[in-house]
Amino acid sequence: MGDFNTCLLKNDVRSKKLKSVVDSCNLHILPSNPTHFFPNSAPSLLDLKIVSSPEYIYKHGQYTADAFSYHDLLFLSYKLRSPKVKSRVLLLRNFARMDVDRLKNDAASINWSLIDETTDVDEQVRLLNAFIMQLYDKHAPLRPIKLKYPPAPWLTKEIKDLMTRRNLAKAKFKKNPCNINHEKYRILRNRCNTMCRDAQRRHIHKTIEESDPNRVWKFLKSLGIGKKRNDSLPPDLNFEMLNQYFSSSSSYVNNCKSRTLNHLHSLPTPDFPEFVLCQVADCDVKKNITAVTSNAIGNDNVSRNMILPLLDLLTPIITKIFNNSINTGTFPTLWKDAQIIPLPKKSNPKSFCDYRPISILPFLSKILERLVQQQLNLFLNQNNLLNTFQSGFRPGHSTVTALVKITDDIRAGMENRQVTILTLLDFSNAFNTVDFDILLAVLRSINVSPAATDWFRSYLFGRRQCIRIEDTYSSWCSLDAGVPQGGVLSPLLFSIFIRSITSGITSLYHLYADDLQIYSQTSINNLPSAVLSTNRDLAIISEFCTSYGIKVNPSKTQVIVIGSNKLLQKITWHTLPFVCFENSAIPYSKVVKNLGVLIDSTMSWAPQIEQISKKMFAACGSLKRLRNFLPISTKIALAHSILLPILDYADICYTDITMEQLNKLERLQNLSIRFIFGLRKYDHVSQFRKQLKWLPIHLRRNVHLLSLLFCVLFDPKSPSKSELFISCTYVTSQLSRPGRRRHWSACRAANCGITKTVSVYRRPGDVRKRSMIQSGESGRQAGERAEPPRPRRARAARRTTLGVRRRPRRSSHGGGVPHALAVPRAPQSRMWRSPRDSHCVRNLCSFISRRS
Repeated sequence: MGDFNTCLLKNDVRSKKLKSVVDSCNLHILPSNPTHFFPNSAPSLLDLKIVSSPEYIYKHGQYTADAFSYHDLLFLSYKLRSPKVKSRVLLLRNFARMDVDRLKNDAASINWSLIDETTDVDEQVRLLNAFIMQLYDKHAPLRPIKLKYPPAPWLTKEIKDLMTRRNLAKAKFKKNPCNINHEKYRILRNRCNTMCRDAQRRHIHKTIEESDPNRVWKFLKSLGIGKKRNDSLPPDLNFEMLNQYFSSSSSYVNNCKSRTLNHLHSLPTPDFPEFVLCQVADCDVKKNITAVTSNAIGNDNVSRNMILPLLDLLTPIITKIFNNSINTGTFPTLWKDAQIIPLPKKSNPKSFCDYRPISILPFLSKILERLVQQQLNLFLNQNNLLNTFQSGFRPGHSTVTALVKITDDIRAGMENRQVTILTLLDFSNAFNTVDFDILLAVLRSINVSPAATDWFRSYLFGRRQCIRIEDTYSSWCSLDAGVPQGGVLSPLLFSIFIRSITSGITSLYHLYADDLQIYSQTSINNLPSAVLSTNRDLAIISEFCTSYGIKVNPSKTQVIVIGSNKLLQKITWHTLPFVCFENSAIPYSKVVKNLGVLIDSTMSWAPQIEQISKKMFAACGSLKRLRNFLPISTKIALAHSILLPILDYADICYTDITMEQLNKLERLQNLSIRFIFGLRKYDHVSQFRKQLKWLPIHLRRNVHLLSLLFCVLFDPKSPSKSELFISCTYVTSQLSRPGRRRHWSACRAANCGITKTVSVYRRPGDVRKRSMIQSGESGRQAGERAEPPRPRRARAARRTTLGVRRRPRRSSHGGGVPHALAVPRAPQSRMWRSPRDSHCVRNLCSFISRRS
C-alpha cells in the first residue's frame, strides 16, 4: 500500500504503464475510490492497495483524514487462519507389505483354464476379475484408513518415536514447570524439528528427482506450493442433474441424421485395402501394460499395481481375452462403465457447462484400446485419411507445430501488405455430442471392414456413467452419444468424425483436436469481400455441424483482423461487415488466445510477453517457500520442470520480437537463476548462467527452432516439409565485405522465417538446387550451366548458418531476397541477430546441412 503518484482514474500512458507492470508481476490492484483530494483540482486515485492473492483479503477500504492530509488512510486485513483439515476414511491396499512370492504361489494354484473353457468375453472378464480380487483380498486386503492430517510420508518410525518422547516431556514440564524438565523438553523439541526438516528435505529432493515433469506440479500442490485452484465442488451441487447433463446428447433433427447417413453410405468405396483388426501378441500386450503409468482404479476395482506383480502369469490370459474380443467383435460390458470426476473449468462455477467430465475407465480396457488405436492409427497414416492440418493427438504434431504454421502464414500476408481475418471456433462439448451411427458410417466410408465396424459398434453402444466425488456416487446413466473423455480411442475417433469439416471452404484453416480456426488474407481494399467469403465458409461449417450433430458456441467464437498498424488504420470499422455464424454477429477482438498464445492485431507480441512475465512471477512466487529449503540440484530440477517451460513454450513462433521484449525475457530467465542460487535482485548472474550451462534466450530459441527443423527433415512422424516449408532454389548476393560479394542460397521455412544460407561463392545469375549447392556439385537450370565454385577463402565463409536472422540487402545487379524467401519483417522495429552463434547451434547446423 502506498502513494504511487499515478492517477488510475486517467487513461493515460503513465497509468497504462503502471497497470502493465503490476499485471506482468502477477499482482492485483484492489478496487478503490479516489484517495487524493487537493483544493481546486479533481479527485485522483493515487494511493493503491496491491496484493498477490485477492482471495485472502478479508476486508479493505479507506478513511478520510481531512484534518492533517490530502490523502485518505488505507486499511486492509488478511485471512490468516488456515482452514481446518477434514478427516477422511479411505479403503486402501497395502502393497508395500505384501509378500509377492506367496502371492505368485497362490496364483499358480488357481485354475485359470476356466477362462479358456468359455467363449463369452463378458464371462472371461468376470472370471479374471474374480480370480484377481480373490488373490489380493487374501494378500493385500482393503483396510479403512482414517486421515486426520495431511499425509507426511517423510515421517519415519524413528521420528514418530521421538515426537512421542517430546510430547511426554512437554506434558511433564507442564505438570512440574522446573528448569530440568524444561531443558529436557527443549532438547527433544529442537532435535525433533531438525530431524523432521532434514527428512522432509530428503523426501522432496528424492520425489522431484524421480518424477516426470507432468507429476511435479501435482506433488508441489500437495505441499501447498503453486497456484491453488479450487477443485472443491459447491455443497449444493446436484450430482444427479449434473450426470444427466453430461449424459444428455445434443438435439438432433432426425431428417438431418438420415440425410447424412444416406450421403455417407452413397460414397464410393476407396481403392486401398480395408482396415481389419488383427490379433495381438503377448509381447505387445506386455509392452502396453508396462507403458501405462496411470494408477486410477475403474469400476472393476482392478488397478495397474494389481497386474504388474503377476504380469508374466496374466499376460497370456489377457491376450486371449483381447483376441476373443477382436474375433467376436464384442467389447466387454464391464469395461464400458465409467466413473466421472467433474473438474471445474473456472474458480467459481455457476452452471453445469463450467465443469469438465473426466472418465475413469478400467485399466485393462485402456490396454485393449491402446492396441486397437495403434492398428487404426497405422492404417490412417498409411492412407493419409486424417486431415492434413489436424495437429491434435498425432505423433510428431503439437500445438507448437500448429501455431508455427498459422503465425507464419500471417507474417507472409503482412509482408505482402495484406491483412488476415482469423476466426477461432469453439465447439460445445464436442466429445460428448459424437453420434454413434454417423461415426460408424464414417468408419465404413474410409474402408473399415464390417468386422472391425462391429467391434467399434460394441465399443460405443451400451455405455454407462456415474458421478464419483470421493466416496459419494450418483446413479448410473446410459449414454446415447459421445466418446468417453479419458478413453484412449476417443481422440482418434473424434478426429475421424470431423475429418471432412473443412471440405468445401476456401479459407486457410488448421485443426487441433476440436479447436478449429480458419483465416483468409486479402488486401485492404478487398477486406469487405474477404469477410463475406469468411461468412460463406462459416455457413459451410455450420451446415456440417447441423448434419453431424455437433454444435459451435457463437458466444465463445472470436474474430480478429491482423495486419500492420498502417493498414489497420485505413480500415473503416463502422462500415466493415461483421463475421457471422448462424445469424450471430461476432465482434472483432484486439487480442485472442490461440492454443495458449496471445496474438494481437499487429503481431507485436506485447500481450504474450506480458502473459509470460505474469506466469513466471506467479511460479517463482509459489516456490519461495522452498527457496532456502532445497539443495541446488533440486532447485535446478524445479526450474527445468516449472520455470523454463513457461519461457520455452512456442518461443519459435515469436522470433520477431523487439530487443526490449527480448531483454524482458532475459530478465525472466535471470529470475530463475536467482531462485536457484538464492541471489539478490541486483547480483550479477552471468557466471551462474555459465555454471548451469544455460543459453541466452535467443540462442535457446535457435536450438528449439533447429530441433523442430531436424524432426521435420528426418522424423517421419513429424509434419511433412510440404506443410511447413516453401521450396526455393533462388540464389541472391549479399555484400559481406567491401569489394567482395557472397552469393547465398536462401530457403525460407514457413515456421518462423528460417533462413538457411550456404556460404558458397557464386557469380550473379547462378541458380541451382539447394542440395547441389551444399554438395558443391554443378547443375543445369533455366538453360544455363552453373560455373564451378570459387575457392573458399576464409573459415567464416565455410560455415553453414541456420535460423539466423539477416536483413536483406540490395545488390548492384538487382539482388535481394524476394517476398517468398525473405525473412519476415513486421511493421514495428524488430530484432536482427548476427550470424555468430553458440557451438552447439553451429554443430547442429552443420550436421543438418550434411544430412539434408
